[in-house]
Amino acid sequence: MKTEEILLTEQERVIVQKLKQEMYNALTLKHMNFYKEEIEKIYAQAKRRQSFVTCHVQKDQI
Repeated sequence: MKTEEILLTEQERVIVQKLKQEMYNALTLKHMNFYKEEIEKIYAQAKRRQSFVTCHVQKDQI
C-alpha cells in the first residue's frame, strides 16, 4: 500500500478504486487525465487532513 493510501478513509479508498477502474476504461486521454487528477485531489486532501490533525495533536501536547 502506498503512503497516500494509508491516509485515506475507507470511503475514499472505494472512490479511488472506482476512479482507477474508470481511468483504465477511459476512451480518450482527456478522460484518463480527468480521473487521474481527481485521484490526486483526493490524495492531496487526505495529506492536508493528516497534517491538520498532526498539527493540532502537537499543540495539545504542549
